[in-house]
Amino acid sequence: MKLFKDNVCDFYFLNTYSYNISGFDALGLLHVDEEWFDKPEEESIQKLGKLIEHCTFKSKDAKHRFYGITEHSSLLDAVKKQQELLNIDLIILSGGTNKKSDKENESILENIRSCPILLLPSHSSIDRKISMTIASDFKQRINTGRIDQFRKGLVGKDIEIGILVLDKQNQLSEAVADNLEAFIVYLRQFQNTKINLNYAETDGQLKAYASLHPNGIMCLVDKKPSFMRKIGVFKSDIVTRLKQLNTNSVLAIHQ
Repeated sequence: MKLFKDNVCDFYFLNTYSYNISGFDALGLLHVDEEWFDKPEEESIQKLGKLIEHCTFKSKDAKHRFYGITEHSSLLDAVKKQQELLNIDLIILSGGTNKKSDKENESILENIRSCPILLLPSHSSIDRKISMTIASDFKQRINTGRIDQFRKGLVGKDIEIGILVLDKQNQLSEAVADNLEAFIVYLRQFQNTKINLNYAETDGQLKAYASLHPNGIMCLVDKKPSFMRKIGVFKSDIVTRLKQLNTNSVLAIHQ
């Protein structure tokens, strides 16, 4: 809410639930009453109602509205459905809570490509001035439209954007150098300050950079998936690199 203060926003809280049918056989399920099936949904609605009431009271921002969505579904399927149905501009996930949520987050990052995804650890703090680092190997041109989509939503915030090239300095290919230069030209349209340019060839260097910028947003750019990735042989670069950034706020942008 602080991140999008003074901006017109509809916030949707999505909760999914399932039924614990372990120990039931097919005949046993036939004898389960309706109350057993209704209970998870009722609990979900009740908890979402309390959350919406709390956020409405805490926000005191007339431009913010809050809604709850509850579904008997997997989290990934529900996110896919609601993103298409509501034309969601940004998906926000809580990061680093437990192994189950980490796995669910990875699945969403791997499969949802229609809008930016922001992972926020519980200790995240938002200041008036936001520092964001775009991390990419620049083998493809950066989809600046997605960055604009996120940047323009932060009304009243000063945003400083830096660049982290995931490659070795002074050994860039011609194509990478051209894509990097094009992105620097894009940044200069709205950023008058010096553009910080850094390099991180290894995962260890990426992790070290992130640890030195704990309050900044690390923006990972995911390249267009290859055929081998589409059929599930490989995972996206974002999923691989996310393990180095589990203490940082991470914005995932897909090409």
